[in-house]
Amino acid sequence: MKTSNSAPVRTTGLLIPALVLLPCAAQAVEVSVSGQVNRLLMSVDNGVESGVVHADNSVSGTRWRFAGNGDLGNGMTAGLLYENQLQSNPSNQIEASTLDSDGIGGNVGSGDYFSLRQANAWFKGNFGKVTIGQGSGASDGSAEIDLSGTNVIQYSAAGNDLLGSMEFGNSGVKVGDVRSNFDGLSRSDNLRYDAALDRLRLAASIGNGDKIEAAALYEIDNFKIGVGLWDEQDSGAGRSGNAISASWLGDSGFNVTAATGGDDRDGDPRNTYLKLGYKSGDHAYAIDWSETTDLGPGDASSYSVAWVGLMMQGVELYATYRVESLDKVANAEDISALAGGARIKF
Repeated sequence: MKTSNSAPVRTTGLLIPALVLLPCAAQAVEVSVSGQVNRLLMSVDNGVESGVVHADNSVSGTRWRFAGNGDLGNGMTAGLLYENQLQSNPSNQIEASTLDSDGIGGNVGSGDYFSLRQANAWFKGNFGKVTIGQGSGASDGSAEIDLSGTNVIQYSAAGNDLLGSMEFGNSGVKVGDVRSNFDGLSRSDNLRYDAALDRLRLAASIGNGDKIEAAALYEIDNFKIGVGLWDEQDSGAGRSGNAISASWLGDSGFNVTAATGGDDRDGDPRNTYLKLGYKSGDHAYAIDWSETTDLGPGDASSYSVAWVGLMMQGVELYATYRVESLDKVANAEDISALAGGARIKF
């Protein structure tokens, strides 16, 4: 009887301190939840097929994230970032064959498109910041510095994000085959180091597939400029590249953005991007032009106009008209797209 009675007493004695300690452990790292929904309607004409589609805007897709940080003491903090993207009918997957001129078409399948964007842990102190796990390599974003306020629908890679799977007429060539802003190596499992020296930020990373990246960003007042270098030897198909972008926003609201990048594949493909914009209160307007040469069977170019309005904190409406063109390829017709939508953040 004593044995049977004493076990619950000891168990209760252990449970009470455990329950007291649990809230403390749970509160050690403060975690927040955030995300966004970004949907658009887009009318597309590739010179052969046309139609209107419902799509998730792949320029900045629908996503959610957990972010957390905690104080380690002695000037050090630790944190985490976990982010998933979950899209229904992403705009960069819509093909010309699915367009329906008699109604709303463009459905790329009944399933959802799920991707893991970030899953990393980081440590920060006087030494800088060290990040380990799935996340952006050091050169990610080096071709995408943009102070115009229209980059929810218009930036140096928007043509791929909106129309990447769209064919130029009956040419057999899609936008994604011939267009790139050469913006580093995106996200992968890597080890990254960031250092901040006043207005200068430096970063370096090494990732799976022998991905090596380095970048620098300089910011002063309303001007930013960044450069990225990268090299990838995955599966023996080695290539290296670089990108640089800069953006200036004047006190009047007038702004200028430019970027260029390329890699060492056959033909030494290169992209050039220019944008002029104007910001007035909660509204931003811009026109841009870009050209990618020697990436595929022809040289591709585009121009677009865009408007973005901030209706309230976290709620944006936007509209754009875009034309994608392809030279030196038979049966290639221009692709035109008129789109409007909304991004709501939480």
